[in-house]
Formats: sequence, structure tokens, C-alpha cells
Amino acid sequence: MNPEKIKEEFIRIRNLGFILNTRSDTNDGSAGNVFEDHLGVNENNLREPDFDGFEVKTKKYLESDSYISLFTQRPSHPNNGDSYMRDNWGIPDDTVPSVKCFRTSLHGHRWSLVYGTHQMKVEVDREQQRVYIHRSDLNYQTVDRNVYWNFSDIKRGSKKLNNLFLVGVEVKNINGRDHFKYIDSIVYMDYLGDTNLIDLIEDGTVRYDNRLGIYGQEVSDVSKRGKPHNHGGGFRVSRQNLDKLYGTKLVIPRE
Repeated sequence: MNPEKIKEEFIRIRNLGFILNTRSDTNDGSAGNVFEDHLGVNENNLREPDFDGFEVKTKKYLESDSYISLFTQRPSHPNNGDSYMRDNWGIPDDTVPSVKCFRTSLHGHRWSLVYGTHQMKVEVDREQQRVYIHRSDLNYQTVDRNVYWNFSDIKRGSKKLNNLFLVGVEVKNINGRDHFKYIDSIVYMDYLGDTNLIDLIEDGTVRYDNRLGIYGQEVSDVSKRGKPHNHGGGFRVSRQNLDKLYGTKLVIPRE
């Protein structure tokens, strides 16, 4: 795809200024959704096919090196693997002790001490073509190795990453509603993950985050408050290391 065309399209959206959030203000993905609504849409409200298939992710500050969610993918085994992890590995929530939560970051190159009781890591098994979550006791003796992803499921989960817009966004409340202004961007193309994603999981460049929590008091639906909520655990990478997944990068700086 023509890099200049991509740059022109981002600048066109940036020049729209603050854009009304047409989604819920409590939806974490709203800024990306609104950007996607405008991406490649011409004056006749038709989307140019060149921009089909772009994944959009937003960050408040592009210059920060905080982690970026690549994709979410439920474990291949067991069925309802997220519930299995919550029920078997979680601890009572601080505010609603009757509900278990499980929040941790796991890496392929080292163990992580989880809740002071167990060591855990991500483990690549190339012979079985699986990525396991390995849970051991404090002496590194295996306790549980039931949760895993098949390589094929990881590849399927990452297929939307072929082209990626990483967009810096400013949020402003105007007349009681959130508005978004898109200020800078890094566009990634020529995805390499089909060949190196498993390597990057194994060496710890890509980590796995569990975010099995509860609905908080800010949720407008009162009936959901304090109930179990999967906040979208998945495979994540730092912005600096995102370069390792792509062959081409286009930087569009702030004005």
C-alpha cells in the first residue's frame, strides 16, 4: 500500500479535530472504534478498499513504552479455560470476596511469583505445537499444566494483525460527552508474525496477561456491579518491540 496515501488519510482524520464518541464512554475500545469509523471513508460515505483489514489500536501517549494488547484468544484447552483459571488459580476479590479474580503477567523466558504461593510461566512446546501456562509450587514442581493454546489457534487469533494503525489520542469531555482527537500515529505493515510470533512468546518479548476481575461501581448497569468480568486477557507486547512483528513502519508525528 502507498505510504503517502496512508499518511494523507491519517492527516485528514486528525484535521477533523475532536470527534464525538459514538460508542459508550465506558468502553475501553471506543477511541479505536471511532477512528475505524472514519478510516478510508470518502465524501460519499463509502470506504476505500485499500483501508479494509486495518486493525486500529489507540494509546494516550505513543512515546510511552507501555504494553499494547495484540489479540485475545481463549485457551484451546480446557473448555472455558478462563473460568478454569479464575476458579482454580484466583484469589477472593478485595471488594467482593465471594468472587475470585486472577490478574497476572506471564512470560516465556522466566518464572513469575503469583500471589506469593506459586511460580508460573508461559511454556512453548514445539513437539506438541502448544503454548502452555505452567503452574508450579515454590520449589518449581509442576502443579498444573492443563491450560494451553494450540499453535494453530494462536495463529488464527493473530490474523487481524496484518496491518496495524497505532494511534495517539487525546480525550476531551465536551458537554458531558467524550470526544477524541487523533494526534500522531505509527502504521505497521508487512506482518512477520506468521513466522516469528511463537519465537517472541518463547523469548518473553510477547507476554500473556490475565485480567479476570469484576465489574466495578462505574458500570451503568447496576445488575453487573461486583459480578465476574473478563477484561480481555491476551497476548501483549511493548511498543518498542512491536517493530519485531512487522517489516515496514511508517511514523506520522504530531503537528
